Amino acid sequence: MRYEVIIVDDEDIIIKLVRHLIIKSDLHQDPKGFLSGQDALEHLSLLNETALPQIILLDINMPDLDGWDFLDFLMKSDLKKNIYVVIITSSINKSDKIKAETYDIVAGHIEKPVSMKNMEEIKNLKSLESLFHN
Repeated sequence: MRYEVIIVDDEDIIIKLVRHLIIKSDLHQDPKGFLSGQDALEHLSLLNETALPQIILLDINMPDLDGWDFLDFLMKSDLKKNIYVVIITSSINKSDKIKAETYDIVAGHIEKPVSMKNMEEIKNLKSLESLFHN
């Protein structure tokens, strides 16, 4: 595969579920999971310029460094190159979806509970087309 997938969620059970769905849907065979935004940022900071593009499935509501802070940090850094974020949230607040759309690196938005249908939606996101269909 010509990209990597990272799951960032503060609930281990959600990471395990999403990881299972990603593998089952053939979106990726070895997605990495992180229980905090800080751990995910540390992982991303170790990547070099030749690293594969990163698809990040990001929970918004997390303690300490929440999804918005994570996105703000990425936008101010050189890490944002080749990064595509799909927001995963249980929030039904329409303002969250509107806010997510203000970030250039956000490719899409899906609501919990995550399902196989969501994996297909991710595969069909216009901004990720070049990663999946080459």
